[in-house]
Amino acid sequence: MDREDRMQQIHKYVENMKEIRLLSTPDLGKIENADDYGRILIENFSKIGKLAAENREFIEAVTPFYNSDEKLSETMREATVQLIDLLVSDDSFEEVDVHMSELLDGLLIQNEIDRSTNENDKVISMAKKVKRDYFFVSALTRYENDEIDEIRKAAIENVKALESYLDKDVFVTLNDEAKGSALQYSLMGALLYENNLRPMPLSWWEEALAFLDRAKSVLNDPFYREAYPEYDWESYEFRIYYYGGFFAYSYIPEEIAKRVYHYAEKAVAFLENCKNEAIHSAVNIEQMRDLQNTAAVIAKIKPARKACDDLYREYEKRDTEDYSLTGVNNNLDTPSLYMSTVKLTGMELTEEDYDRYADIEQSAITYINRLPKQSDVYVKCATLLTNYPMYYKEVPGAMTMEDFCLSVFAAIHPPTYVHSNMVARLAQAMARHLIDYDPKLFIGFPGCDTAEKVIEEKGRILRYTYHAALCHDLGKLFIIDTISMYGRRLLDDEFMMIKSHPTTGGEIAMEHESTKDYADVIMGHHLWYDCSRGYPANFDTFKSPYKTVIDLVTAADCLDAATDTVGRSYNRGKNFSDLKKEFAEGAGTRYAPYLPDLFEQPLLVKDIEYLLGNGRKKLYRDVFHLLKG
Repeated sequence: MDREDRMQQIHKYVENMKEIRLLSTPDLGKIENADDYGRILIENFSKIGKLAAENREFIEAVTPFYNSDEKLSETMREATVQLIDLLVSDDSFEEVDVHMSELLDGLLIQNEIDRSTNENDKVISMAKKVKRDYFFVSALTRYENDEIDEIRKAAIENVKALESYLDKDVFVTLNDEAKGSALQYSLMGALLYENNLRPMPLSWWEEALAFLDRAKSVLNDPFYREAYPEYDWESYEFRIYYYGGFFAYSYIPEEIAKRVYHYAEKAVAFLENCKNEAIHSAVNIEQMRDLQNTAAVIAKIKPARKACDDLYREYEKRDTEDYSLTGVNNNLDTPSLYMSTVKLTGMELTEEDYDRYADIEQSAITYINRLPKQSDVYVKCATLLTNYPMYYKEVPGAMTMEDFCLSVFAAIHPPTYVHSNMVARLAQAMARHLIDYDPKLFIGFPGCDTAEKVIEEKGRILRYTYHAALCHDLGKLFIIDTISMYGRRLLDDEFMMIKSHPTTGGEIAMEHESTKDYADVIMGHHLWYDCSRGYPANFDTFKSPYKTVIDLVTAADCLDAATDTVGRSYNRGKNFSDLKKEFAEGAGTRYAPYLPDLFEQPLLVKDIEYLLGNGRKKLYRDVFHLLKG
């Protein structure tokens, strides 16, 4: 295939990905009624299936080149670089497919490093890898498992190797491009230590700040300025302060927070006096002031109450129709810092705070509902909004955690909102008929030690089943960019993220009154009945008092997923009769042994067939009205 044909294929792949995003989130302003919305979604996902097939054909055609030990041809290398640039634009901030970009970038960079015989080329390639590693690790900070820890560890080792090129006797041997790469990206290594899920030991943060200490010594050493006088030392200085202040987003101890505060303070002062337009275009001063505010609270330099009041006053100045990077910061990032400050400090809330929470929650969802789906910052906004559950706090008069998460799903991924509601209705219908058919199966449910008690508590069991099922995919909020990747098959790393969603969802659910009782169901809904397969492997559903509910939600999840033709473009949709055979074949291993008999109950069959047909259509009408406000 010649160069021109390859370039045309690349552009076609990227355009398909862009069209798929628009098709999966149709513009509500152009849809007149709820019935049209459901019809358009079905038509759109049929188109998505065809576009995805074209993309898979392209990916499968080029994959052998990347898996080969042979050196990439110049044509393939040029094509790969162009594809990476088109998937994530550094100029417009548009993100078409971040994970694919990172994968290709990593393969290309590693290829360059392994084959480089010139130290300058090697340094430049290592610097690219640091940048790629940072974006990759940053995307994974919402997950914690051994695989992700290893990825972060390898990334840190790579940046330390790059930092070694700052040794003076080595630095002077490099050309200017390699010198600049070593300076800029060894400094970026500090950001690989970001962690917004759990507290880390003091040594972790000291190691992170050591990168900034080394950078300060370089900045203040005349040797480096003499060795590279043309370098943009002003930007280098600002990055030191900016990266230091950026740690305010993480869970940091008080003694580290004091240093972070001073970095953020210097960043703010720097921006107030800096005339460099390139620096101002990359970051806004409001964000740095917010970070300084947050760090001041953790460091106990400033009372949490005053910091939160200041953050909210800044938030009130926002333009709710500003979708620039500054607008995104003011509408989504500033209130996120307000909530994280409350959570980190345990600040006692007032009735005024309750009103603020209610305003933040509704305004954030309204903001992204109004955001044009073709906007370059749409993915950034969706990512910021899906971080909210980490800082969420249930307060009187505002949304519960359950309601907020469902509202977010409706705003940024309607198919998952509908799926959650479908699973809730299916599981509740199954539980209702199972109690009538064999109430002994619910013995062990809290407060139910006999079949008679199960019957007596039927209403409570059904309410629990319904709400637990509504929340079963809560952990998917953190992987919206992965579950909405319709244009191709999942990458290995993406599947690893998918497998993490029951654990992540269970951990978040445990923090809130409205969801904590559903943690077992969230954790166990992807495990087989006998726990021989599925994930997470370290959870035993047989030890849960909600075992029967878990197995019903698992079955309901499979029922909806297998019959849905919207939101799952790879699936043509099965019917209930086909699925009954699968449940019978897997009874006692994958599925609960009582399900085949239960699915022969005429009244339940009638309920399920309604829910899979008109019931699902009604849910898409409901989500249309919800999004239209």
